[in-house]
Amino acid sequence: MTELVAARPKTRIFPGRREQVGHARRFVVRVLDGNPLADDAALLTTELATNAVLHTASGKDGTFAVAVRQHANQVRVEVWDAGADTAPVVRSPDQEREHGNGLGLVESIAARWGYIGDGDGRVVWFELDTQ
Repeated sequence: MTELVAARPKTRIFPGRREQVGHARRFVVRVLDGNPLADDAALLTTELATNAVLHTASGKDGTFAVAVRQHANQVRVEVWDAGADTAPVVRSPDQEREHGNGLGLVESIAARWGYIGDGDGRVVWFELDTQ
């Protein structure tokens, strides 16, 4: 088990509403205060929290949670949602499409990302490493 996984996360639960995405972002910034990965982590958290609210049962009077772990040269953020019938998918970039590029952004910035779960609940996570 790596030390990152063993580190106790800071976690907060948010109502599954669009205006809560900004609160989730600010939560990550506060937890990572002074960490050089904070800005990227906040941006990617915004993408995952938005997806939770728009594309899962969390956005239907549910909740979503954000967990942040940091250790030495690494940060891991997990967004827990209430599940969806469809799995997260990275779409090919489309300059003209206003929405639907979020996981592509996560894929391009994060060192690693993934998900586990289904229609009953899902965790989408990413990890960032310092250079």
